[in-house]
Amino acid sequence: MNDHVSFKIEAGEIFGFLGSNGCGKTTTMKMLTGLLPPTQGKAWLWGKEVDANDMATRYRVGFMSQGFSFYGGLTVQQNLQLHARLYHLSTTRTRERIKELVGRFGLTQYRNQKADSLPLGLRQRLSLAVAVIHEPEMLILDKPTSGVDPVARDQFWEFLIDLSRNQNVTIFISTHFMNEAMRCDRISLMHAGKVLVQDNPQTIASSQGGGVHGLEEAFIQCIEGASEKSTVPVSDSVAAEENGQLTSSAQAKKPSFAGLTRMLAFSYRETMEVLRDPVRLTFAFGGSLLLLLVIAYGLSSDVENLAYAVLDEDRTPESRAYLQEYSSSRYFTEKAELLNKDDLEERLATRQITMAIEIPPSFGRDLKRGHAPEVSVWIDGAETSRAATIEGYVEGAHAKLIERFARESTSPQVQSELASFELRYLYNPTFESIYAIGPTIPTMMLLLFPAILMAVSVAREKEIGTITNFYVTPTRRIEFLIGKQLPYIAIGMANFVILTLVVVFLLKVPMKGSLLTLTFGALLYVTATTSTLESASGEALKRSTTISIRMFLIRGFR
Repeated sequence: MNDHVSFKIEAGEIFGFLGSNGCGKTTTMKMLTGLLPPTQGKAWLWGKEVDANDMATRYRVGFMSQGFSFYGGLTVQQNLQLHARLYHLSTTRTRERIKELVGRFGLTQYRNQKADSLPLGLRQRLSLAVAVIHEPEMLILDKPTSGVDPVARDQFWEFLIDLSRNQNVTIFISTHFMNEAMRCDRISLMHAGKVLVQDNPQTIASSQGGGVHGLEEAFIQCIEGASEKSTVPVSDSVAAEENGQLTSSAQAKKPSFAGLTRMLAFSYRETMEVLRDPVRLTFAFGGSLLLLLVIAYGLSSDVENLAYAVLDEDRTPESRAYLQEYSSSRYFTEKAELLNKDDLEERLATRQITMAIEIPPSFGRDLKRGHAPEVSVWIDGAETSRAATIEGYVEGAHAKLIERFARESTSPQVQSELASFELRYLYNPTFESIYAIGPTIPTMMLLLFPAILMAVSVAREKEIGTITNFYVTPTRRIEFLIGKQLPYIAIGMANFVILTLVVVFLLKVPMKGSLLTLTFGALLYVTATTSTLESASGEALKRSTTISIRMFLIRGFR
């Protein structure tokens, strides 16, 4: 928490920000860049109040955080190209700036190396190069040399001094090193959210004998005094600058397609990240394909080779003809004939058979007389869904047999009682489960995998700190979100094509209806499932489920 912090910075000045850990240095810098809104007071840059949504100000400011905000999976060259596109530099200017910066910061031989593989000192140089690629008028650097060796730190400061003296870049830098503070034009000592003293470092150090040691003693003395009592009066506003103190030409108006360029830059960066990550790449394509095959072949409601036995108490040609329909079917496998009802119950209980057919003594006689014959079928109901399927098979076989007997009958009365309608399944006439399961799996895969990848991508941005690039570059929220979403929409559509081909050619599910309509529906579906990236991972999946339109895709196979 900051308490009435107030200071002014002149154009081209190096202003050092010193203080104890947790005193509010980073908080102040976040307020100046718009990352954190102030709860009280105001801040100005170039005479204009800081506004987190002001794109023009972002073009004029470069920000380097303590944690490097470049993308470790990209090379030095690609990181610089990405940020050049975010600031909408022309192709020619981008080429010139990259050539200048890699030479100036000693990165020429590392241009094609991934940023994560660079030593700490080189990563620090890359981070500074990224921050200044658009030639900002002001640099805000939050403890940029923490953990860097003295030689690399000295080289870094040479770059900063050159920027300040030769290019009139204003530099606002926080540090814990007193020798760095001595290189600043002015410094501010801060503790517990309050500015204790503000002056050039030589003046502050002179009170304790001068030099780096004197500055350190003065810093300690100020903090000890502030710990005992708070006596430093300051104004009630935070001001990084007042009107006219940082003079510069107004930022040129950017072309209307700048937003599209930034959006595509994020899409390109995200695509490179996915292509270089074998785990995500395998998960994106292999995961959905594997689950499709496992579920399609592993789950089935079909009943084939069903073990059954017969207790025929009629033993007439009619009963034998009736039973012939079962024994010749691929769905049923006949076992040894049952001796009596006790034998029937015992074999069902021991699961030697799953179904038993009991033909009553009057079956043939009732059939000849035109009466409705009755047949008793015993089904093992331990597995209810399977038992229901078996029941359907039996009812269908029974109805077919009775109809055939009636058509073969010479009795006009029996023929007149035949039903005039026939039951058929329109979209799955053979009633095979693969036709029902196959087309539904791709919809579930397109619901889960792109949404998971999208949520992980945003969470990863926050985890490694690269989300800062969104806040400090002139990128709008919609550009960032759509830019990250486009690669996952492409992944989803690629999955749609692969899974559709597998369903049609491997699983042998015929494609009916409009392929164009199915494809358009898939595009809308994938767009909807990946648009939940603003939520946390779990919430994203929950929202994806609520907008599921699986039946829309299934219609394409009808």
